[in-house]
Amino acid sequence: MKRKVKLIISLIVFILIIILISLFAYANFTTPPYIKNVQITDSINFKDQVIFNVEVDNYFYKLNKDTWCYLTIDNKVPSVDDSEWVKASNGYCNFTVPSGDYKIYVKDKYGNINDIDSQKVEINKVLEIKTNKENVYLYKGGSEVIKYELVTLGDINEDVTWSSSNEDIASVVDGKITGNNYGAAEITLKTESGTTNKVNVFVSSFITKPVINFKKPYVTCKQFTSEEADLIDKILFDRVDTAGYGTRGGVIAAARFLALEFSYRIHYFSENGRLNNYPPYKHVDGEGRYYHRGLYLNENDYAGLEKGAILAGPAMWGCEIPMYVNLPQYKYGHSYPNGLDCSGFVTWALYNGGIDVGDLGAGENASHKDLDDLGTKVKITKDLLNSGKVKVGDLIGNNGHMAIIAGIDDNNYYIAESLNTTAGVVITTMAKSKLPSSYLYQHIILMDEVYKEEGNYTNMW
Repeated sequence: MKRKVKLIISLIVFILIIILISLFAYANFTTPPYIKNVQITDSINFKDQVIFNVEVDNYFYKLNKDTWCYLTIDNKVPSVDDSEWVKASNGYCNFTVPSGDYKIYVKDKYGNINDIDSQKVEINKVLEIKTNKENVYLYKGGSEVIKYELVTLGDINEDVTWSSSNEDIASVVDGKITGNNYGAAEITLKTESGTTNKVNVFVSSFITKPVINFKKPYVTCKQFTSEEADLIDKILFDRVDTAGYGTRGGVIAAARFLALEFSYRIHYFSENGRLNNYPPYKHVDGEGRYYHRGLYLNENDYAGLEKGAILAGPAMWGCEIPMYVNLPQYKYGHSYPNGLDCSGFVTWALYNGGIDVGDLGAGENASHKDLDDLGTKVKITKDLLNSGKVKVGDLIGNNGHMAIIAGIDDNNYYIAESLNTTAGVVITTMAKSKLPSSYLYQHIILMDEVYKEEGNYTNMW
């Protein structure tokens, strides 16, 4: 009897063991892994995305603890064979994703899948501060307002604070930067959450407040280093780009820069027969007027000259070369500082403003293509001046002289030009009432069809 009981007990134990082993095996092969924790953090490399850190684990009876994770915005359960499953490493799966409403699944080697409730991710942060300029160029006492916009994700709007690296050089209040002394400074924009951007400020003695000034010193030979000449060009390009390169505004900005804002005066230089630059004549010495962008103050600019375009030189502005014309102030064959004549200044302003019309003269001969052939040539009359057709940026002159209208107010026209009588590039003030009877200015070239686009400009500087 005792033996029979022992056999029954042994059998029961054996059956229980078999059941436990079966249950253990069944659980091992059919129980999915589980998610211990999900942490969502900002991505360092991608400002518009976040990182899902998914911590996974398996139960103690799982013989194979390999686990895979799947992140999706779909409600559909993924296939076990989907290629987008990510294998966990050291108990973690990592996903870098944009904002959304995600569901996380995990699976084991045997294809058992488990999921958790959706993890909704809303990214509310400032990605970037965009400014309309990276560099600002000011004369001492000058100011400029920097515009900015916040590039954000989600519903967020943060205040921006402004600071200067050197208040003695440049100060800033609500985006308005003022140049206090010559030098360079950094303006920093910063949001409440710590996003920053910087604007470089250069306060330069090479530019001055734009005023009509016949007493500015002339540019001298090799006055500027290459670095200084490059800086002056950058200031010019900034003015033109702000007004609109390739527009009426861009040409106006170029003309005003050279005639008003540049701290030095460009000499008058009659460019050795510019008006006779037609067969059989082959040289004009028009070095500084057309062949490169920027001011002609650097030996590096010589590389842009066309072969056969010069007779003497090369010589940058301010350096002497022979002048082969007779004028009251100049003797044929004598050397004078290189600069611009009337058409030289106009073609320089057009070219640097982004309007390439070619290297043209002032229209001395109606049979040749010259500056007065560009737009609509109209005789100056009182009716024309009252018609509203004349704009800043239009050309003005006569047969043999050409200039640019750089400003207009109720009483006067302000004409940017280079003449032997003005001894260089200046702004001439001409009363509106006297203009129809002027000998020097007899027609206006309306330039709408040449400029195509207006750009940004005002009637006065």
